[in-house]
Amino acid sequence: MLVKKVIRYIERYRLIEAGDRVLVALSGGPDSLCLLHLLCALRPRYRLRLAAAHLDHGIRTEARQEAERVRRLAGEWQIPFEGAAIDVPAYRREQRLSPSEASRIVRYRFLLRAAKKHKSDKIALGHQLDDQAETVLFNLLRGTGPDGLAGILPRRLLGPVELIRPLLAITREEIEDYCCEKGLAPILDPSNLQTVYTRNRIRLELIPHLEENYNPRLKRALAGTAALMEADRAYLQEAADKEFLRLARQHAKGMLLERAALAALPEALRGRVARLALLSFMPRKRISRRQVEQLLHLAEREGPARQISLPAGVLARRSREHVILWKAPPAGAGEGVIDARPLQIPGRTIFGGGAVAVEAALCQPGELEWPPSPQQAYLDYESLPGPLQLRGRSPGDRFHPQGAPGGKKLKDFLIDRKVPRHQRDHLPLVAAGGEVIWVAGERIAHPYRVTGKTSRVLHLRLVQLK
Repeated sequence: MLVKKVIRYIERYRLIEAGDRVLVALSGGPDSLCLLHLLCALRPRYRLRLAAAHLDHGIRTEARQEAERVRRLAGEWQIPFEGAAIDVPAYRREQRLSPSEASRIVRYRFLLRAAKKHKSDKIALGHQLDDQAETVLFNLLRGTGPDGLAGILPRRLLGPVELIRPLLAITREEIEDYCCEKGLAPILDPSNLQTVYTRNRIRLELIPHLEENYNPRLKRALAGTAALMEADRAYLQEAADKEFLRLARQHAKGMLLERAALAALPEALRGRVARLALLSFMPRKRISRRQVEQLLHLAEREGPARQISLPAGVLARRSREHVILWKAPPAGAGEGVIDARPLQIPGRTIFGGGAVAVEAALCQPGELEWPPSPQQAYLDYESLPGPLQLRGRSPGDRFHPQGAPGGKKLKDFLIDRKVPRHQRDHLPLVAAGGEVIWVAGERIAHPYRVTGKTSRVLHLRLVQLK
């Protein structure tokens, strides 16, 4: 029975716990409709508090009627509903993104806002086994590594909330049968039948060909590969994280990587450690296999000192014993601009030319002394995005102060706090990308505060050195 199958998958990966608040991404298609109906049925078992969210991407003319239809359905099922319409094509043109990338960014931003409004801990998505098979095959055709073959993960963090996918063990055929059995009337998106998109061609042409001529159980085989690769990926990434902490350390410019230690690592870990180093300076989407290979080539080759340029203004230089990574200041930047450097956890990270440092340690919630002083920060470690950096402020920084109803520009927060203009560029910030986690000496970000669900705490302390 499909319900029992979903329960087994939920409990195997611990996707839902008793009392969770879950926001369901409801497109109205078979997958999301089945997901919402199933979670409604499981509401008593897990004491769930559900909400549904629907986004009109502004692409199809019939989308407005579809939005009203799912709104009425949520009302009939007594589910709180959040809807919005956003002109994704306009956003794509503005930001010069691909259609899929623009849709993904807009969709996740909307879901995060809806989850925050409804106080949801988790966002449930309707990806299923066929989607998993298509993703693995798509990534394989692009020449991916083990991470790409792991496909769609059952759970992952998205900022302060967790994305969960309870239907990944269920086929599209099983979902359609369930909808028919329960009298559900899903909305069908005609764009799913257009073979101008690579993923649609894989679904409509390549997979049927492979099933007919090579393996009738291809989808389950690919989904099984994804499960095996995810277990390997998680193990290798944990090992790489430990090695990165061992051989990387902060430097006056940015980061030092020990060349000999990096070269001595197994090949399966070298690339992952190099990628972690690059993640300290540039967004994940800017890092390709080519950049990782460039950095490893620089580190492993013998010869005189050499410097290379990488995307996002990142520079890497080979010395006798180390590779030094740092980010070039933007054109016209003054002396007050301070480069980002990875936050050492645990450890001490120097800031501001040696004037101050941030000390980081991990502890249990019961070890904390309340309230923390302005020079300290208590953060829910498991909810933090990563990797964290210690840096000065940058244009476009945003911050959601603890206790505030929403985010704002960091500049506006500092003005509200009456921080003098000449001090603003010298304030130490703990950040992940453009999101500020802690304005040292002022306040932490609300999404990462310690709560009753916190299991590990990142304890930060601002220390004056001279």
